[in-house]
Amino acid sequence: MIIIFSLMVGAAAGLLTGMSSKDPVDGILTGAASFTGTVLLLLAIAAFLTSSPGRP
Repeated sequence: MIIIFSLMVGAAAGLLTGMSSKDPVDGILTGAASFTGTVLLLLAIAAFLTSSPGRP
């Protein structure tokens, strides 16, 4: 679920950036960065929500 949502966010960001700039590499880099950021954010949220109170 995390990967699918992150893929959609990365694809949308890359597509919008690629359409607005002349260089297609900008869209690829923006899409990759937003995919990575979304994955890391959602994994941190999942780890926070599934941690038990007694575990450090």
